[in-house]
Amino acid sequence: MSTHLYAAAGYACRRARNAGPALAACTLIAAGVLAGCSSPATGPPSAAPTRPAVSGASAAARVFSSPHYGYTMALPAGWSGRGAQPWDGPGSRGPAKAGVDVFRGPRYVAASTFAAPMPPSLAGYATAIARAAAQVPCPAAPQIDQPVTIGGAAASLIGMTCPSQGGVYMLTAATTHKQTAVVFVFEDTSGVRAAQQADRVAFLKLLAGVRFR
Repeated sequence: MSTHLYAAAGYACRRARNAGPALAACTLIAAGVLAGCSSPATGPPSAAPTRPAVSGASAAARVFSSPHYGYTMALPAGWSGRGAQPWDGPGSRGPAKAGVDVFRGPRYVAASTFAAPMPPSLAGYATAIARAAAQVPCPAAPQIDQPVTIGGAAASLIGMTCPSQGGVYMLTAATTHKQTAVVFVFEDTSGVRAAQQADRVAFLKLLAGVRFR
């Protein structure tokens, strides 16, 4: 497990006892830990992660259907997904209690999705991350903060590397669906800065395949 990310999740969750932006920070970081904890951030793993089968849809169709969160995702070649995976770490009694949808891509790369209580604004997710990052080994503010769309709905995309040098590259996109925030997290644990542009393209491709039911 990536120790610094686990510590970040614990810190954010301690701050999340009151509803609000800190709760968003807790859920974002906790999902990031889940997506990438099979590989250390400080170096590549010795073997590629196991690729679980697509659940909730025909594997031939390469369409993942979330069992809890009201969306489908067209998976690019080389990606697979498994829905509602148990998460028993920080925040397990909160927004992630229904489990987390986990996706595996090329080596070192993974993604996850979960739902959380809707914040006052999607931009609040970026603010929450920045506030939490001041106490954990992440940048003081997101390196990427831009509007995007997911399934035709407005969304906010945040990106950062934790820690700044050679750490896990994390991309987080949040949107709303039926009065709930739906959060998509992408991680590259390779520590290779040159891969970050390709990671953004891959994440945006994943998001482009999302449709809400």
